[in-house]
Amino acid sequence: MHYPNSIAETIGNTPLVRIPLDSNRPGPTLLAKLEYVNPGGSVKDRLAKYVIEKAMADGRLKKGDTVIDNTSGNTGIGLAMIAAAYDLRCILTTAEKTSAEKVDLMKALGAEVIRTPTEASWDDPKSCYQLAKQMAEDNGYFHFNQYHSKENIEAHYETTGREIWEQTKGEITHFVGGIGTGGTVSGAGKFLKEQNPDIKVIAVDPVGSLFTDYIKNGRIIEASTYFVEGIGSDMVTKALEPEYIDEVIQVSDEQSFAMARKITKKYGILAGGSSGTVAYGAYQIARDLGPEHTIVMIFADSAIRYLSKCFSDTWMIKQGFSITEKCEA
Repeated sequence: MHYPNSIAETIGNTPLVRIPLDSNRPGPTLLAKLEYVNPGGSVKDRLAKYVIEKAMADGRLKKGDTVIDNTSGNTGIGLAMIAAAYDLRCILTTAEKTSAEKVDLMKALGAEVIRTPTEASWDDPKSCYQLAKQMAEDNGYFHFNQYHSKENIEAHYETTGREIWEQTKGEITHFVGGIGTGGTVSGAGKFLKEQNPDIKVIAVDPVGSLFTDYIKNGRIIEASTYFVEGIGSDMVTKALEPEYIDEVIQVSDEQSFAMARKITKKYGILAGGSSGTVAYGAYQIARDLGPEHTIVMIFADSAIRYLSKCFSDTWMIKQGFSITEKCEA
């Protein structure tokens, strides 16, 4: 019998679970790919494993080296986990809005975590992105560089997209995912479209992010602050390849959190905040589709990551959000 040699070997092959439609009419099959079943609890485990193993194989990294990157939490957790498995030092920079649960988990996995101001734009030296980049340059650290790495796209092309195609036996017609770096929707979307060009790839973006306007109109607008974590951006990333995206749907914080709370409470599926964003967008798409269609959504991480945020009634009320879980999707 084969037993995994490290935690890295257990990443991937996450399940697809059907989620009912909020309608009695015959509609599409709606499937959530539960990425929180990965050992580090998110879709970003795939990225960390792929990039680190590739870098070690080609000699860019060796045991004892230091890896560094900016993160909204999930990449950092995956990176810290893989770094521990391969005897690497890990430094992570993250904005102050990142949930306490994520920060504590990164530290528990042995990473050094540096907090940066949430309001700092990407080009501000105090931002988590610029700080990680500068520290890598100054100290010769391996810069993971998830925002601009083409290996980010490769990771999801080789794993996420391929798995979805095989799990649905090629019946998928629509793929819905959030845009954080862009790697998941670009990589998985590219693979799926190569198998069937008619598959529609829908990116879901929080209100306040610049991605929607950039993908639709090619403009770079000034982003504004939003609460949902792990998706959206105030900078254009090289891990985003818009040519594989057919549509962008923008979703508000309140819509995201209401949907995440609803799915968690109603179906027992631990949908994190960005999973609520994705589900809200997928329900919009499902309204106009018949039973011959199959929609696959990426649920990037778990509600457990946000117990102090959108799953806390106290926090929701403090931010001015409803706690009734009413969600008109």
